[in-house]
Amino acid sequence: MPATDPLYTVRDGRLCFDGVDLVELAETHDTPFFVFSERRVRANVEAVLAAFRRVHEATEVFYASKACSNLWFLGVVRDAGANVEVNAGGELEKALAAGFEPDQIVFNGVAKTKDEIERAVACGVRALMVDSLYELGRIGEVAASIDAVAAVAPRIDVHVPTLTHPGLETAHGGKAGIDRDDAGQAFRLAAEHPNLEPVGMHLHIGSQITSVEPYRQAIGAALELVAEVEVAAGVRLRSLNAGGGFAVPYREAPVTCHPSDYFCSLLTAADYAEAVGGVVAARRPDLQLSLEPGRSIAATTAVLVSRVENEKVKGRRDGAGRRIGDERWVTVDAGFNTLLEHTNYAWYYRTIVASRAGEEADTDFRLAGPLCDGGDVFAGDAESPYRRFPAATAVGDVVAFLDAGAYTLEMMNPYNARPTAAAFAVTAAGELVRIRRRDTAEDLVAHDVLPDDAVAEEA
Repeated sequence: MPATDPLYTVRDGRLCFDGVDLVELAETHDTPFFVFSERRVRANVEAVLAAFRRVHEATEVFYASKACSNLWFLGVVRDAGANVEVNAGGELEKALAAGFEPDQIVFNGVAKTKDEIERAVACGVRALMVDSLYELGRIGEVAASIDAVAAVAPRIDVHVPTLTHPGLETAHGGKAGIDRDDAGQAFRLAAEHPNLEPVGMHLHIGSQITSVEPYRQAIGAALELVAEVEVAAGVRLRSLNAGGGFAVPYREAPVTCHPSDYFCSLLTAADYAEAVGGVVAARRPDLQLSLEPGRSIAATTAVLVSRVENEKVKGRRDGAGRRIGDERWVTVDAGFNTLLEHTNYAWYYRTIVASRAGEEADTDFRLAGPLCDGGDVFAGDAESPYRRFPAATAVGDVVAFLDAGAYTLEMMNPYNARPTAAAFAVTAAGELVRIRRRDTAEDLVAHDVLPDDAVAEEA
């Protein structure tokens, strides 16, 4: 377990998370399930705010709700002092339901529908981040149709590589944002439209970025563009939204961690603050700095609890098919239906056999999920395909996946008709509460319609 993380303790040989005995909880509730910590949610929000405000006082956090939009979680984030960023109409409704005021919400996304735009403009969100020149016109048309003025912040692709997983880069070409060469035109069109108000510029370079250099490059490029568009459009911008992407150390980071190993991170909130807020404070102290951290707020707030349901020994073979040894396999009841990133990006989550936390992890195991796909196998430690577990690990043991708070509840799916997991939370007062129920059999069939019951659709 993380040696310096006080949330993880061992009691009577069993792993505890924020004081909750995970094995005891698994004895009374169906696995898999998540356990969140309110203390950690608050601490993560407060750490980002404090680090950035020390460098640039005029900083606001708009938590990226896509990382975890559970209503309880959003409420804790709000109470900790953060605003919220949403990417779709559903996330907007969840943010409002969680108690955020419209002025605490910014609306991002690359394919906003007219209905989503109208809802966002009508309720008065702080700003809509604009993904294209076409979308800018669409927002203007919608705002005019309801006789409103929409605050907009064009999202600019500053074309900066990040050394993270290619699928997590969002400002190095690709689908997101307006090309930097078109930034001037975007702001001129916004300034000229009677129903649009250009209030700031938005950028977002990616997720799980383990080096500050891409941020320095991106913020430098963005500030140059801000100066250019202010002249070209005859406006004075109020804010720069620098996005998120701050990394979480999913692996225990070695002393020399190469930035391209995006599971490791040696950086702190203060490091990102200096690279982002420090540049803004030095060059444009009048700009409000907005941030959109998601993973760095949510990841370390939760653990996933699963159970070993199968074990076997299989031959390890060479390229010619000759058996050259044996492999021990254990299969748990959580796979990419519960931790989708483990397949999308070969994601790594540290694991502990919670029911044997007092035993030495000295034996190699292959760790797999329960799904019928051959790819539902978890990545190993370091350069190996294996996880190190106690030798006695067997069916019935409880396995905990650490740092499982980000992009897990959001990406769960009922593949193989397996129920999506419940979630619990440990409140700041130490009370265990349920924040999401497990799917029932009725849930799994609720959206299906048998032909005899179907309502005829109009052609």
